[in-house]
Amino acid sequence: MMDSIALAKIVELRNKTLQEQWRRDDDAFYQHYGHEPPVLFTWLGDLLDRTHAWLKTKKADRPEIGRSACDGGDCRAQAASARM
Repeated sequence: MMDSIALAKIVELRNKTLQEQWRRDDDAFYQHYGHEPPVLFTWLGDLLDRTHAWLKTKKADRPEIGRSACDGGDCRAQAASARM
């Protein structure tokens, strides 16, 4: 039990020291936390971006989206609905 209390006190003192150092020098904070993210997270983010872009293009290729509301000759209904 005394070991865990001593360990907690060491961690607390270390955190206070780092906070004081960061308060004096903002660059030290960014050097401490400014590392590159792990490669797996970067890879997953890129995969999600590419999947989202692929799904958007698949949705845009549908024939209903390419049709205009003015094809039937009634463009006033479209303009009225756009103002609401």
